[in-house]
Amino acid sequence: FAVVMEMVPAELATQITGKLTIPTVGIGAGPNCDAQVLVWQDMAGLTNGRTAKFVKRFGEVGAELGRAARQYAAEVATGVFPADEHSF
Repeated sequence: FAVVMEMVPAELATQITGKLTIPTVGIGAGPNCDAQVLVWQDMAGLTNGRTAKFVKRFGEVGAELGRAARQYAAEVATGVFPADEHSF
């Protein structure tokens, strides 16, 4: 078992973690929980718009996916893809 603490003030999460014998998992509950979790779509930059205060983006996957989709569409439209090497 474990306890997940989301948006719990860091000081309180630290106190709770110190009292429990089971692991605590924090999401916006400060650095002193036993483990941390983030929604991967948020941390990879796959979502747009406002995110929670505790979200840190570690990449911009959404921008790269958009670029790849545009390149794919352009190559299909111009006949560049698929080429002979992409066919059986």
